[in-house]
Amino acid sequence: MFSIFIRLLCTATGVAAFYCLSVLFNRAYDPDKPVLIYNRGGFLIAGFLLGLLLAPYVEEWLLGLHKQVLKSMQRFSPHALASGFIGLLMGFFFSILITFPIWIFMQQHRALSLTLTIVSCVVFGYLGVVIFSRVSLWGGSIVSTVSYRTDAALPKVLDTSVLIDGRIFDLCSARLIEGKIIIPDIVVNELQGIAGDADAVRRKRGRRGLDIVAKIKALEDVELEVIDMPAPRAGESNTVDSRLTNYAKAIGGILVTNDFNLTKVAELRGVRVYNLNVLARALRKTVLPGERIEVSVVKVGKEHGQGIAYLDDGTMIVIESGEKSVGDNVAVEINSIMQTVAGRLIFAKIVDGGLDEISKHDRDMMEDI
Repeated sequence: MFSIFIRLLCTATGVAAFYCLSVLFNRAYDPDKPVLIYNRGGFLIAGFLLGLLLAPYVEEWLLGLHKQVLKSMQRFSPHALASGFIGLLMGFFFSILITFPIWIFMQQHRALSLTLTIVSCVVFGYLGVVIFSRVSLWGGSIVSTVSYRTDAALPKVLDTSVLIDGRIFDLCSARLIEGKIIIPDIVVNELQGIAGDADAVRRKRGRRGLDIVAKIKALEDVELEVIDMPAPRAGESNTVDSRLTNYAKAIGGILVTNDFNLTKVAELRGVRVYNLNVLARALRKTVLPGERIEVSVVKVGKEHGQGIAYLDDGTMIVIESGEKSVGDNVAVEINSIMQTVAGRLIFAKIVDGGLDEISKHDRDMMEDI
């Protein structure tokens, strides 16, 4: 339906434009009536064909523009967009009030009056969008309480799970997290509630999260701010996850979390998310079948004669005939790797010769490369 509409619009525009050209051409050369009719018919056919030819390119350009507009709109909340639209209307109304006397006292200069009116509408419309989009008309609070340069790193909004996990402190210490780090007050309150829980495990997790906040704040060259989030507006969810997602979207920031469900919901709402579990999986050590490594056998496997070892990232290795080597460091060769729901499962066998055999194997592989 959209393609048909674009073709009709392009052909109609082409016919209208070339009709005007035919009128100008006939006035300039003043041909006889039969020639005039043929000229006009030729111009109309040419305009029709040109419209059909340009229609696919116009359609592609409009679709690309539509996608860019939607992508840009995802950075703003619905309230900010509605406020900006109202600001645009207010700017147009204000510009008409200002230019109305010009139309009255400059009736003989319609071109100048029209130009001033258009310029006034553009200027005041832009100012209205900028001013009203920064202020929420639903509650009167500022939509974004964080300001940053357009060329600066985007602010990072931390949730409760990533603070309890603790790895965010290591990333901040290594200067791998750029930009301002924002911890909303609802996250701190949730950590305090967990730290005061009757269950010993939850209490330990809550205290760990509060300790991580204090450690990050003590780091040099790390800008940390604990902010008071605005109260949820009418019709908005009051849950911590929803408020964090809305806030990150309102300020154009990045939500940092370990929660898989929160990651999916935030991505669906157009919010950029850093999930540390996804990052850890992407950075874990890669081993291939045939590769030889040294591991420590920590326990006996389920099957007879098996031993269990682990990589640094926690990946389990099932070692054939490894039961006798429990508690020892052994050299193993990777047989196969199986991907399960819980993660990778590696099967290996013990290699005779230990570290010397591994070193020789590595040298042979480098020579092959």
